[in-house]
Amino acid sequence: MQNPVNPLAPLTDEEVMLRFQEEDPLAFDELVRRYKDRLYTFIQQMVRNPPLAQDILQESFIRLWRHKMKYRNIARFSTWLFTIAANLVRSEMRRQAREPRVDLEPRDPSERAIELPHPGPSVDAQVHRNMTVEKVRAAIDQLPDEFREVILLREIEELSYEEIVEMLHVPLGTVKSRINRARGRLQTLLSQQIKDERP
Repeated sequence: MQNPVNPLAPLTDEEVMLRFQEEDPLAFDELVRRYKDRLYTFIQQMVRNPPLAQDILQESFIRLWRHKMKYRNIARFSTWLFTIAANLVRSEMRRQAREPRVDLEPRDPSERAIELPHPGPSVDAQVHRNMTVEKVRAAIDQLPDEFREVILLREIEELSYEEIVEMLHVPLGTVKSRINRARGRLQTLLSQQIKDERP
């Protein structure tokens, strides 16, 4: 028995969102299907706490449902949704700053970095690649929040400079400066890691 064809699959995100506003019962599920993994990866790399990331992910989609009529098809849907998630992350980080605590949560092995495409490498190559991913992730974790946020949006989520400006409500020059400084710090941190590992 063939699976039923998804009638929303050919539509753009923006078109699906408009269908959602028109009360199409399938549209919300389609948006969740398209964005739950990407959004979770971004949130988890910001908060570094899988259960908390899952809570923020759920709240992001709740707000999408609750505020669906506020969306206007003048911006990309992805930018609008990531803005919702980023605002929730910032609120949580402000709350945590007021209530410092030690985070002992393990890393989530399903993060996007593990899913980088590869042409079936050997076990040794796979282990080396995962170690490299871990090094980059560890370096990103050491960045200040404002640098970590922009580098994730630009390099991991591949948002344009203009989309990041729209999300963060800061000038284009500030976005470019933060990204350049984040890249510089990452390079320094990774170089230091390599030096530390030398016998």
